[in-house]
Amino acid sequence: MKAKLLIEQPYFGTVAAMQEPKLNEDIQICLSTPTHFEYNDDYLEYISDDELAFLLTNSAMHQALGYHKRKEGRLDWMWALAQDYAINSLLVNNGLSMPSGVNYDDIYDGMSAEAIYNLLELDSEADKHTPKDTNHIKHEKMDEVDLPDENPIDMVHDQTIQKLKQQGDLPLGIEIIVPKIFEGKISWRDELFTILENSFKFDYRLSPPNKRYLAQGVALPSLSGEIMRLVVAIDSSGSIDDKLLGEFLGEIESIMNSFENFEIDLLIADAKVHEHHVLYPGDEIDYKIKGGGGTRFDTTFRYIYENINSPKLILYFTDGFGTFGENEPDSDLVWILSKDGNHNIPFGRVIHL
Repeated sequence: MKAKLLIEQPYFGTVAAMQEPKLNEDIQICLSTPTHFEYNDDYLEYISDDELAFLLTNSAMHQALGYHKRKEGRLDWMWALAQDYAINSLLVNNGLSMPSGVNYDDIYDGMSAEAIYNLLELDSEADKHTPKDTNHIKHEKMDEVDLPDENPIDMVHDQTIQKLKQQGDLPLGIEIIVPKIFEGKISWRDELFTILENSFKFDYRLSPPNKRYLAQGVALPSLSGEIMRLVVAIDSSGSIDDKLLGEFLGEIESIMNSFENFEIDLLIADAKVHEHHVLYPGDEIDYKIKGGGGTRFDTTFRYIYENINSPKLILYFTDGFGTFGENEPDSDLVWILSKDGNHNIPFGRVIHL
């Protein structure tokens, strides 16, 4: 089972292989401690090998990510719940088979445990997250264990991250929950282009070369394949100055110059959608941006739902301050936020300029 995971998911397989199992017949299912994955063997008979791989990986990541060092005064049970949501979201989004009954909610996709904790803390329905109702999350009651500053699991995990990063085998979204490894090492542009390439099926070919790098005197393969159809929304509200608007437009041009086949629905919006342009290869962006009012993201999402047929991906360039509404779009959503943008985005994946 671990060998299969190592082949199909190198990162998760390596993490799971570090996990030390320990039989514990006093528990009903399983639990993660700072040193072991404890389990009841009767429970393991009812789940598949793939589901067991999910649980082993979850448990190992609680250890490898150093969450015990990142607690910083947070409530034990809520911090453990936030960790579980973050880890399980990552595993599900990378295709691992989730057993029933684990803590997972897609509203936390693309969020760190710290961000999820903040939302849980602010949740007006906090009663549903009380320790009484989360007794099945055994690791929220971990015994205090003195671990050395240089935990061997931490060291192996860091080495694995760096190795697989060089090989291009890291899982999608791992940078969200491993900030210490990726801080200052992955540019937001590389992250954005990785998302685009993972969202659409592309082939690489040298003729014609990638126009993105020609100005630097470098001929790299260009991307071709299925037509990339996506929605790009630009926040033109009063909080977005001309310099930031220029950066937004420049990045859209970079996308257009890097992909051979695309159809982009470009929306200019603040409290309402002012302009809707459809861009194809060879087009230029030369628009006078209208706006200057408040920001209503929900209005933009409603416009997309009513006027654009099932886009696969939405990129929203904004500072993140505005009205979100209760209904998130059905399409995958990535917020490209200005450097000082809002850090409390309720849904979607976030990239900071």
